[in-house]
Amino acid sequence: MKKAVFIALSLLAFSSLFAESLSPTGGVRERFESLDGMNKKAYGDDPPLIGRPDDTLLVSRLKLGFIYKQTPDIIYTAVGYFASVYGWSLDYNDFKKVSGNESYWMDPQEDFDFAALNVKVKNLANVSGLSLQLGRESNRYGDKRVLGPGSWGNSYGWLWDLAKFSYRFDGNFIDTFYGQTKDKDKNRLSLFRKHVYEGAGIYTHFKTDNKGAVEPFVIYKKGLYNGEGNGQNTQENYTYGLRAYDNDLHSFNYDFTYAKANGTIKEKKYDAYGYVAKIGYRFKNITLKPNIVVGRIYASGDDNPHDNTVKTFRTPFGGTDGSLYGRMDIMKWSNLIEKVVELHLVPQKNMQLKLSYHDFSLADANDAWSYYKKYNINGNHESKLGDEYDLEYKWHYNKALEYQVIYAYFNAGAFVTKNVADNNAQRLFLQVAYNF
Repeated sequence: MKKAVFIALSLLAFSSLFAESLSPTGGVRERFESLDGMNKKAYGDDPPLIGRPDDTLLVSRLKLGFIYKQTPDIIYTAVGYFASVYGWSLDYNDFKKVSGNESYWMDPQEDFDFAALNVKVKNLANVSGLSLQLGRESNRYGDKRVLGPGSWGNSYGWLWDLAKFSYRFDGNFIDTFYGQTKDKDKNRLSLFRKHVYEGAGIYTHFKTDNKGAVEPFVIYKKGLYNGEGNGQNTQENYTYGLRAYDNDLHSFNYDFTYAKANGTIKEKKYDAYGYVAKIGYRFKNITLKPNIVVGRIYASGDDNPHDNTVKTFRTPFGGTDGSLYGRMDIMKWSNLIEKVVELHLVPQKNMQLKLSYHDFSLADANDAWSYYKKYNINGNHESKLGDEYDLEYKWHYNKALEYQVIYAYFNAGAFVTKNVADNNAQRLFLQVAYNF
């Protein structure tokens, strides 16, 4: 069924080559990954180990679809994607979530579904800048910490079926949305079955200058699987705050985000917060135009996991992968202190080189390493997770073709070596992406 739908979509995309109002869109991304010392479900090689800690992967994602403009103000978008991975030791059912008598899958690498399937009506009610969009989309904003799909993973982290009103004026916007997020099951289309979360929100963007803005937001999140089990996500809460950034303020750059969360998780009160503070300076008149950035990222932990209040911050619908919390992809914005130093270089106009150092610790040693849900054991009270060193190189060969090389090394700290596994880890990515 899914293959038939995707083939039909492909034929429509190719037929668009002969239609003025129909435009093809898509891309191919191929990535080689080498993992040493960890995988998506486990760190180290100590039991209980899920899969192997030394996978060598070929990660592939194909996107194909079309954009159809019925009129300049009525636009249809349909994009299917096929995400697959070869050489993985993890099984399909390793990502199965069981909630009471219901189950769903959240596979980060394999999926066969729609990345976009929506209609947008612009200049709604003849109001310039006002639009309505209905259907599937990624619903990404800002730096994707608060709202974003997490697209470095092969299958998109968050994809929404939603309704969104947007008002845009003078480079600013006010967006309001309501929708539900899909699961990630490579064997079934997600269009007509139960979603995982319900969400709503307001995200705004007000320019402060040509390269800067403030972005206040408020986001509502509710879990839809309530049965007891590993897939139970009973929660109802709000996250509110703002992001303020500027990419070039007299050669300085900064990026600040503050988020406060309140509500309930299962039977407990939820009261948590997180922030991001990064500031840098670019030397524009020096060779390679170095931009040196220092920052601190914080997400509250829980000093007493057994009381009636959850203090562990959880991003509402934000991404965790990519460059947000190190390229090892073993951290998330939850019970975390990250001190970071970055050096951004421009070898050529179409090339970027980034070197970064990350110092990771638990915000509270009584709480878990959130990514792997690991706690201090045997009376330990360690908080140091480890130090990560990343090298990232990106070459935009032309507008359509891009190459990336990424290497990350994680030097495990006392929390990891005393509670999880006595080893370090590393990861290598070689990627080529073509988009049209």
